[in-house]
Amino acid sequence: MKKFILFIVLAAVSYSPLMAQDAPMATDSTKAMEAKEDKYPMWQNRHAIALSLGMPGIGLEYAYNINRSLNLRAGFLSFQLNDYNTNLDISGQSVNVNANLSSSVFDLFLEYHPTPNKAFKLVGGFGYLNNVGVNTLILLNDDIGFGDLVIDNEEIGDIDIAVTWSGLAPYMGFGFGRAVPKKRVGFGIEVGTYYAGGPDVGITANGMLQNTATEEQELEDNLASYAWVPRVMARLAIKL
Repeated sequence: MKKFILFIVLAAVSYSPLMAQDAPMATDSTKAMEAKEDKYPMWQNRHAIALSLGMPGIGLEYAYNINRSLNLRAGFLSFQLNDYNTNLDISGQSVNVNANLSSSVFDLFLEYHPTPNKAFKLVGGFGYLNNVGVNTLILLNDDIGFGDLVIDNEEIGDIDIAVTWSGLAPYMGFGFGRAVPKKRVGFGIEVGTYYAGGPDVGITANGMLQNTATEEQELEDNLASYAWVPRVMARLAIKL
């Protein structure tokens, strides 16, 4: 019996150093896990501003990092091109085309990274399209002759066609790069589209072409399938 008790005591003494060695290892492992978790709040709830360039314009954007996978973005895009002139040949007639392009868009998007540590993202939200479209003035360059009869091009008149998308439009897209970069500066690209429905069409004509204005509804029906407004952007973000 004494030998058995002595064995138990020796076994307990031998086991105690092993327990003392295991304790720091468990503590180190716990500290490592806590440090890994602490990395998340270090870049959570951060802000950024960004300069965007592409189609449909140039703009500024504000972004807020909600968590590892989600960023909230709000921005404004604008573009304008006035008095773009070109000559076209239509049915054997030389025609002057004067075009004015305009774009004004307010965006509110939610950006989702399926894999938090990767730059690939999915983007969804809404854009408010304010007068996105083109206004085109068409005028014959030359007079028209029928035998001895010559009709002055100014008498023939001109046609002014306005094609415009407007209103609230759902948006979806994908790209690479974070709205709030992990480092101070980040670069990203994005491709997507707004669903704006068919455009509104307005036609104004004068002279001998005045009756052409009655074709406004027909032209609007023909353009109804052009319901998607593309968005292709490059983005430079600065974390605040």
